[in-house]
Amino acid sequence: MLLSYHPMKLTHAEKIVTWTYENEYAMYSFSESNEDIHELMNGEYFSVLDELGRLVGFICCGESARVPGGTAIGLYQEDGYLDIGLGLDPDLTGQKIGSVFLKQSLVFLQNQFKSSRFRLVVATFNERAIKVYERTGFQRDKAFYSKVNDEDMLFISMKMKMEMEMEMPMYSFEEITEQHLTEVREIYNYYVSNTTISFHTEALTLEETKASVMNQNPRFKSFVIKQENEIQGYVLITQYKSKQAYDFSGEVTIYLKPDIVGKGIGRTALRFIEDVAREQGFYTLIATVCMENTRSKSLFEKHGYEQCAMFKGVGYKFDRRLDIGSFQKVL
Repeated sequence: MLLSYHPMKLTHAEKIVTWTYENEYAMYSFSESNEDIHELMNGEYFSVLDELGRLVGFICCGESARVPGGTAIGLYQEDGYLDIGLGLDPDLTGQKIGSVFLKQSLVFLQNQFKSSRFRLVVATFNERAIKVYERTGFQRDKAFYSKVNDEDMLFISMKMKMEMEMEMPMYSFEEITEQHLTEVREIYNYYVSNTTISFHTEALTLEETKASVMNQNPRFKSFVIKQENEIQGYVLITQYKSKQAYDFSGEVTIYLKPDIVGKGIGRTALRFIEDVAREQGFYTLIATVCMENTRSKSLFEKHGYEQCAMFKGVGYKFDRRLDIGSFQKVL
C-alpha cells in the first residue's frame, strides 16, 4: 500500500465522522456533529489516500493530537517533540497494515515539519496499537488518566527519536499516455536486445509500443511507475484472450528500468495493479514468465500466484530453446 497525504478536505471530514469503531474501540468514533467536522478542518489534520485515491485514514499533529490528562501532568511542557495522532478506516483495522500506515506517516511528518522527535498517546488497553508503535521504535514514557465519556481511562505516552531519515521511496502511478511512450519503448527494448524476458527478437517501433500498452478497451489499464517524477518502469493489465468468456481474466505485466530491479518496486507495482484489476471487475490475473527469469517467477509466487501451466521449448532466442510458465492468482 502506497499512501499520499493531503490537507483535510471537507468531503473527507464528512466521511471520517461516519466511521464507527466496535466494542472497546468505540471511543475512537466521532459523533457526526458539526463540531467534530470543524475539529477535522482546523488545519492540523491530513487526509491519507491510497494509490487509487481512496480515503483510508487521517493523521493529526500539534494541539489536536494532545490528550487533556497529559496536559494536566505537564506532559506537553517538554519541548522538541511533535505530537501526533493517527486514525485508520475501521474497515481496514486488523488487516496488518498498521505498521505500513505508521511508517509512511512518519516519513511524511518528518519531511513536512522537519522533525525527528515524535510523541503520541494511546489508551493502555489498545495493545494492538502499542505493539505496532514499539516495533517501529516508539518507547513507553508516562502513564496518566484522562476522562473518556465521563470515566477515567488509563493512557500512556510514547516517544520516538529518529536518528536518521527513514528511507522509504514513494512511488506514484500515472496512466500511460503518448507522452510516456518514448521512455516505455526504451525500457522494453532493453529487454528485447539483452534478455530472454521478452520473446521479441527485434526492437519495437513507437507505434508498436503504443499498440502493446494502450488498449482501446478502458478495462485494460496501463501505468508508468514514477519516483520523484521520474519514470522507473511500467505495469499493465492486458487482454488474456479475445473470446468473450475470457473477459474476467487479465494478463499482468511489469517492466522496470534494469538498474532499479531488485529494490522492491516490482512488489509495489504488483499490489497496485491487483487493486486496479479488482476495481475493474477481473476475477483472475495470469502472468506469463520465461522460466529463465527466476526473479519474476519468485515475485509472483511470493504474492500468491500459482504455476498452472508449463510450455516446454516454445521460445527460441540467443541460440537456445526456452520454456514458458503461466502463473495465476484468483483475486
